[in-house]
Amino acid sequence: MRNFIALKIDLDSNYVALSATSLVATFTLMVPSSSSQDATVQGTDGKELAIAPGSQFAFERVDLSQIKVKSKPGECVYVIGHSG
Repeated sequence: MRNFIALKIDLDSNYVALSATSLVATFTLMVPSSSSQDATVQGTDGKELAIAPGSQFAFERVDLSQIKVKSKPGECVYVIGHSG
């Protein structure tokens, strides 16, 4: 069974996990166009990826608790997808 996931993650200058607990999902990470700088995403391998404001990045069957993101305080990202 698939469950709908819609999250707003408030960011800080330190990395924040997309989920506090293990949650495997297929989802799109969206950086609002109103953001003033890129969001930096860090995966389990430690590599970083900058996602520009107004952009989206797709993930397939990934544990949200293993993906971390940061930007400047006051910015946010959105996670839209489904579990399973």
